[in-house]
Amino acid sequence: MVSSIMQEFIERCDEYLICLRFAVHGIEQKAENLKKEKPGAGKRIWLGSNLDTDPQFHASMDLDELLEKSKHNGYFESELSKALLCTIYSLWDEIYRHKIAKVIDHDVGEIVAPLMGDLRKVRICIIHKKSVIPIEGMPFEVLSWKLKPGPLHITAEMVREFSDAVKNKMKVEVISLYPEAKEMYSRMTNNEKRSFDEWYKNHDNIRNNNPWPEIDRVLKRLGK
Repeated sequence: MVSSIMQEFIERCDEYLICLRFAVHGIEQKAENLKKEKPGAGKRIWLGSNLDTDPQFHASMDLDELLEKSKHNGYFESELSKALLCTIYSLWDEIYRHKIAKVIDHDVGEIVAPLMGDLRKVRICIIHKKSVIPIEGMPFEVLSWKLKPGPLHITAEMVREFSDAVKNKMKVEVISLYPEAKEMYSRMTNNEKRSFDEWYKNHDNIRNNNPWPEIDRVLKRLGK
């Protein structure tokens, strides 16, 4: 059952990769056609509908800027790539991880995929950090991307590399707490839970048996 769920997820990723490639190809082709309009200072392109019967104009853009942003590996390609990667992460986190948890009878929070942990970092950068990579960079566990501090730029080729990694490198693990740890968690304060959750999100801590820094203090408070 898990293999069929993963195959379905792979096929959805394939769909998005093909969608992206077609969209990028169309943008580049349209830009080539627009170059015939002889771009120049102040020249704009308009987006309209019903031009023959009831003209409606919805958007406009400087033609020189549009051509610049339409280039191969350019701004439009990056924005589309980032949007689709965020969509793929949401599919995993809100649908496919839940499906896997259900068929193997585990809590969804116990289902872990290091590759999707890498994608989660990218999503956080896009949505919460205004697509700016922090000074410490963005190290990955599975992805081979080397992203330097500064503006985050994603190309369609990078999305293709991610899609290949889903097929060839994605591993799904179950990482769960012992019953004693679950009982202790239920008795933690809100601040303690936030600290524990932040530690627990780094699943290397579990794999490498790294202790939670607050463990001794919490156990003492609980009288253990």
